[in-house]
Amino acid sequence: MGRWGFMGCVGLAWSATGLGAPLASGTYAARLLDEVTHASPQVVVAAIVATPPKGTAPVVVAATGTGAASAQADPADVAASRTGAPAAVLNAVGDRLEIRLPLHDVSNDTVGTLRLTYAYHAGLDRGALERSAEGIRDRLHRRISHAANLFDPYPYEPDAASNTYAQKLVEEFIERYPEVEILAIHATPPDSDYNIIAGSNIGRLGKKADNDDMRCVFTGKPNLEINSTGKRFESELQLHDRAGHVIGAVGIVVAYKKGDDKEALHAHAEKIKAELEKSIPDAASLFRPAA
Repeated sequence: MGRWGFMGCVGLAWSATGLGAPLASGTYAARLLDEVTHASPQVVVAAIVATPPKGTAPVVVAATGTGAASAQADPADVAASRTGAPAAVLNAVGDRLEIRLPLHDVSNDTVGTLRLTYAYHAGLDRGALERSAEGIRDRLHRRISHAANLFDPYPYEPDAASNTYAQKLVEEFIERYPEVEILAIHATPPDSDYNIIAGSNIGRLGKKADNDDMRCVFTGKPNLEINSTGKRFESELQLHDRAGHVIGAVGIVVAYKKGDDKEALHAHAEKIKAELEKSIPDAASLFRPAA
């Protein structure tokens, strides 16, 4: 599972919106915040705080509105990630409610802090806003492999598109199978020689397949791996279209703990893959704009 583990929805319906194809470059965290603000216009400012790979202190990975990315995290951000409890503070004027929550990855490990600021006035239900913030945080956790994933470029390759049929399928299957932590479809675009990630719930769109991926594609032998933390099990399987033609591979990652039946987990992944294949007319269809 090294490909997913070291890199790091109810899938967010946000990802299948018309947000750019190709997209302006930025971090994956910034992309997630774009989706938050499009789906939740009551959020006037949003920020994600996390520690960079090989870093020693948390920084603001991405921010909207008046937020500043790359700034050092403030003590309240650090406290929110460590206490595990949401913290809500009303500003001095009384027109903004700032909520900080610990942000988690797909394995529910804490990877940083999510800071959301809502417009506020007297009489608004603060509890409802706090529940809204928790709902946003809980949806984001289905989209984050681990902390370093937040610092990935997005799109991973400049010409990668997000509003595709492949991405739509990923969103549908993540929602249909909540036990799936990571789902990634590898395929080769029309007029290309390179197999890439065509759709996934952790970004990395356009990333070229590695040797393990291509061995799975060419031989049909699955890649079965437990990640370095021992918390995830991946089945990477040869992927076909509905006519049975080989078109790429699909990685399916689920939670794992020592003693779990790996054969049963792999059999479940095979079942999900077979259902996915029924929805794929051909490889080219994966790269067409989602309806």
